[in-house]
Amino acid sequence: MEIEIKDLRLDDLQINGLKIYQHQDKYCFTSDAVILANFVRVKKGETFADLGSGSGIISILLAGKYNASMVYAIEIQEYLAKMSELSINYNNLAHKIKVYNQPMQTAYKTLGKHTMDAVICNPPYTRQGDGKKNQDLEIAICRHEIMVNLEEVIKSAADLVKYGGRFYLIHQAERLSQIFYYLHKYRFEPKRLRFVQGKTGLKPTLVMIEAYSNGNIGLIVENNLVLYDEKGQETPELKQIYGRIEQ
Repeated sequence: MEIEIKDLRLDDLQINGLKIYQHQDKYCFTSDAVILANFVRVKKGETFADLGSGSGIISILLAGKYNASMVYAIEIQEYLAKMSELSINYNNLAHKIKVYNQPMQTAYKTLGKHTMDAVICNPPYTRQGDGKKNQDLEIAICRHEIMVNLEEVIKSAADLVKYGGRFYLIHQAERLSQIFYYLHKYRFEPKRLRFVQGKTGLKPTLVMIEAYSNGNIGLIVENNLVLYDEKGQETPELKQIYGRIEQ
């Protein structure tokens, strides 16, 4: 599959000169991916697996903004995998990001079992049978559990991460009990949790989790991340995350 640059737009990520190609009529990354990348703790020399990497936004931020040593981007959709490679090459990050066009469930066969320092995933949120699917199959796959479900996401992470390694996930807050169930099933211990509010005064709709493989019990619940104030304006923290104001 070949991708024509003329069919894409080049968006400025507003940090370290990073930019990303996207197709306006196909799946485009959301703020969920950006805030999840910001939630991650990146340590010197670490290798990451980005499961369901889509357009490559999280991989590019991990390598280009937070200086991860190596990121392996796993994306099942060929079009998105190839488009992300264009962005990676544009940002001169090919030495730090490698894209694999394959299901995340088989990533361990390529990368090896228990080889990653950390795994990160912004998965499809909606269960099969829930909600209305987008008629564009590419977009539907990104939003609905068509090619992978929640348990498979967490098992895929468990297959890849080292003993004591970390797993980062963003998902619907209403599915938190199910998330915890599968984390424990695959020997992850939640260690840090942060709810996400779309707007001041509203209930959280999303949750970000940092879990450790075979970790000890002990959970820190951080203050909620609020994206927009009562006037609908970006909060100072969201502006910091997007690089619109200095930290």
